[in-house]
Amino acid sequence: MLRCQRFVVHDRSVRWVTSAPDARDVTVAHRAHRDGRTSRRARRSRYTARTLVTGIDHFMLTQPRIQEILRLLDAQQRVKASDLAALLLVSEETIRRDFKYLESIGKLRRIHGGAIAPRSSEEQPLQVRSRLQTKAKTQIATCAAGFVQEGMAIFLDTGTTTFAMAQALTRFSRLRIVTNSLDIAQLVAQQSDNHVVVTPGDVRRNDNALIGPHTLEFSRQFHYDIAFMGIGGIDLELGFMDYEEPEAVLRRTLARHCVRSVILADYGKFGHRTFINTLPFSAVTTLVTNLPPPGDYRQRMEQEHVDILYP
Repeated sequence: MLRCQRFVVHDRSVRWVTSAPDARDVTVAHRAHRDGRTSRRARRSRYTARTLVTGIDHFMLTQPRIQEILRLLDAQQRVKASDLAALLLVSEETIRRDFKYLESIGKLRRIHGGAIAPRSSEEQPLQVRSRLQTKAKTQIATCAAGFVQEGMAIFLDTGTTTFAMAQALTRFSRLRIVTNSLDIAQLVAQQSDNHVVVTPGDVRRNDNALIGPHTLEFSRQFHYDIAFMGIGGIDLELGFMDYEEPEAVLRRTLARHCVRSVILADYGKFGHRTFINTLPFSAVTTLVTNLPPPGDYRQRMEQEHVDILYP
């Protein structure tokens, strides 16, 4: 069973801590994960490639080569694999592997011969987002499901992480689930006995979300035990941010009409500034993510009394 660590700001006595993996074990597990094999040391280690995928994400992001790629991409918006290979004294194959990893966590978009920075004002297509951070989203959903009890009224907004949350909720049978996602409604209705209510609204074809004034009017009629929401980005100064106005307005509404407002966001959302200011940190009860947040974010959220939960 997945064990979660919790930081409860207003009750600092509740704090679960686990030991960090040895750096050599992380390196060995990363190589095994990269090459599709398990070395003798990795087999002996209690941190194998399978158990360290989450740790690898954090480990990889702190590597000098990865940091240099991200720095150049931020400065130039477009980089070539051949140029990076020459600059960093590695093979183009190594750079392409780095590109593949960084695309998997939403840090860049691969193109022929190189990579470009993702546009901060434009969310990636649903087909792309559904392939990103799938393990992280499952871990987030499993952690967040610990808040849920039979008989609760829950809102699930649209998104790939909330879709993973919906899958985690199919083990329940007496929930009242309200959603503006046709995909989530279909999943829960077909795979569980929970009561499903779909908001009215205009169908957005690229992700089967229901949006618009009718969606907002319907959603604000109720008071939810928990509102589970995705988010486009998390900025240290501006808080929780979105790409599109319909999501932002709905999430503001939900935050005012629930006992517990829960943002579900993978680690790649930290430091990602998008177009719309959705909610300040103080408006959200809980953040569930897949890795410990950066120290400055954790400090800021502690000041704003946001509970932080992660595997």
